[in-house]
Amino acid sequence: MIKVNRKRVTPVWLATSWEEKRKETANNVEAAIANLRKANRPVTLSYIKNEVRLLFGRSLSMNTIKRNEGAYQLYLANRRAPRTTQIKSHLILELYAHAEPARKAAIQARVARLRRHPKDDLVARLMRIEESLIEQMEVANRLREKIILANDVRQQNQL
Repeated sequence: MIKVNRKRVTPVWLATSWEEKRKETANNVEAAIANLRKANRPVTLSYIKNEVRLLFGRSLSMNTIKRNEGAYQLYLANRRAPRTTQIKSHLILELYAHAEPARKAAIQARVARLRRHPKDDLVARLMRIEESLIEQMEVANRLREKIILANDVRQQNQL
């Protein structure tokens, strides 16, 4: 399949007029971004659009900003980093899959509650749990060794 570039061809007699419009749009967007930054407001397409209307009395669509390469580059350089969607960990999905149906809602609620805690708190809790588990395993190993020794002593006494 051959892809065809369907960009509009600029008529020669409109080229200078359109180029001036592009520059004007880029300048308007630049001024709007400067005002937004000065007011400590987020730089989004809708805020830029509204700011251009307030500053210059000119209606400017979000698509116009996206299509104007200079204006769009200004927007990209000044915008807030895009939010990343939260992808559920395969371990959480595995936890949900292996949960009993009666307990699944409770587990999901607990996960949601734990997500609201600061990460440092969760790390500290996990480390304490790991230490506690290691201590319990050491106690279990010592008991196992005592049981084995007691069995050996009893077997030797029986002989």
